[in-house]
Amino acid sequence: MSRLRFVMLAVGWLFLQGCASMSTPATPVTSIDPLVGKWSGTVTIGQSVGFFYLTINPDRTLIAIWGDITSRGTVSVANGQATYQMSPPPQEGSFKLYRGKGKPQLYMENITGSFYATVTPEN
Repeated sequence: MSRLRFVMLAVGWLFLQGCASMSTPATPVTSIDPLVGKWSGTVTIGQSVGFFYLTINPDRTLIAIWGDITSRGTVSVANGQATYQMSPPPQEGSFKLYRGKGKPQLYMENITGSFYATVTPEN
C-alpha cells in the first residue's frame, strides 16, 4: 500500500471516529476499570497520522506504541477525569471516554494539543 493511500485511510478513519465521539458527551471516569485493556486506533502528532496501540493495566500503568516509539507511564483518576503521564517523549494530558452505540472510544490529548489519539477496544 502506498504511503499516501495509508495516510488517506488513516485520516478518514480518524475523521469517522471523531464524528462518532462528538455525538455523545464524554462519560465521567470515576475508576480505572472502564479504561483497563488493550486499545488501538490512530494518533496525530503535528501533521503526521499513524497507528496507535495502548494498553492500560489495573495497576494504573500504561504502555503506548506508535511508529518506532514505545512509551510507558501512569494513569490517574480524580473528580470524574482521567489523566496520563508517559515518556519517552515526555507527554501528559487527559483521556475522554465516550460510550454510545457500538464500541467505547477513548480520546487522548496532551496538554499542548500537539498529540492526540482516538482508540477503541481491541476485543
